[in-house]
Amino acid sequence: MLNYLEPESNTTISEVAQLAKASLANDGYIIIRNFGKDTDELRTKFRMISEEIGDPVPHDSHNTIVWDIKSNPESIGFIKTYSEHNHEAELHTDSQYSYYPEDFFGLLTLKKANCGGGMSYLLSLKDILTSIRSGDNNQSLEETLSNEKFPFIVPNVFKKDSSKGREYNFGPILRPNEIRFRVDTFEKAIAENPEFCTPKQIEAYHVLKSMILNSDKIKRFYLEDRDLIFINNKTMLHGRSSFTDSNRHLLRIRMNKKGVQTTFKGLNK
Repeated sequence: MLNYLEPESNTTISEVAQLAKASLANDGYIIIRNFGKDTDELRTKFRMISEEIGDPVPHDSHNTIVWDIKSNPESIGFIKTYSEHNHEAELHTDSQYSYYPEDFFGLLTLKKANCGGGMSYLLSLKDILTSIRSGDNNQSLEETLSNEKFPFIVPNVFKKDSSKGREYNFGPILRPNEIRFRVDTFEKAIAENPEFCTPKQIEAYHVLKSMILNSDKIKRFYLEDRDLIFINNKTMLHGRSSFTDSNRHLLRIRMNKKGVQTTFKGLNK
């Protein structure tokens, strides 16, 4: 069963935000149905509720807070962010390539894909850890994922300096009550720089990848127009199936917990 909330018409933004914050801590996500009625005010209301939940974080060097998620076939970058293409986005952490991946993010569906694609996926860290700890060599696997630094290549659109070559950030895949994971940004980093990881790290990654992508605990569902989902980016992986409807359009806002101070540190290698 999915964690839905459909507020009464007289429920305030602050009240909805408090319910959302509780769900992010306990369930890892919440889906708010029929968010807003006036299309022209959706962006403003989305930002307002996000500011109640956390501190919004700019997506790029232009300090863009509200990010449009639409297929962009003209993008020619070697590393595309999932918001630029329409093929499957495997289960992942947002901003896993960052020094500090944001704590939360919200996705507001303006127009769902009407082609049968664009199905959403969710998988919790709790279920991933259960799988890890029930397998053979579970302690060694968890220690490798927790104690070794893994590389993630930065998508072109999020590079700190677009004039430079490849950018990477490094960090463990698992931390206490936190996961950092994405298939393509890791595998492309390793393909270009095999020396970044030991054979033990590569083996641990592939075991984890198989557990995640083949898990029977994945939640699969469709977001309808004006559905707003908030996701805990530290305790929940998310993804979506491919789609062909070029009119699919979502908005995204990333945010950190109130008062969290992060400073980008040069971890390129």
